[in-house]
Amino acid sequence: MTAGAFSPVVRARVMARSGGFCEIRAVGCWDEASQLHHRRPRGMGGSRSPVTGSASNAAACCVQCHAWAESHRELAMDRGWIVRQGADPREIPVYRYRRWVLLDDEGGITPAGVVS
Repeated sequence: MTAGAFSPVVRARVMARSGGFCEIRAVGCWDEASQLHHRRPRGMGGSRSPVTGSASNAAACCVQCHAWAESHRELAMDRGWIVRQGADPREIPVYRYRRWVLLDDEGGITPAGVVS
């Protein structure tokens, strides 16, 4: 496993959480998740941080939505798909399937109660 990569356990938790579908759902979404996106990018938290490889820091996504999140960072940050350096991804809500939720490290979700 390379530094900052998600372990097989984390990958399985995130894919189970998503049901195999893209969690980002940007314009042009391909629907089926084939990748994991780092919410707090490795360059913003250090590749050795335990947060970097956690399920709360991961989003299952399609190729198209992964590219969207990386090229529309401000919008992705507004939706919780990008997390600022030093922030705990477990505490930052994400807009997922038309509702705001918190992601945990076991692969679970909790309604966040955010009004958009």
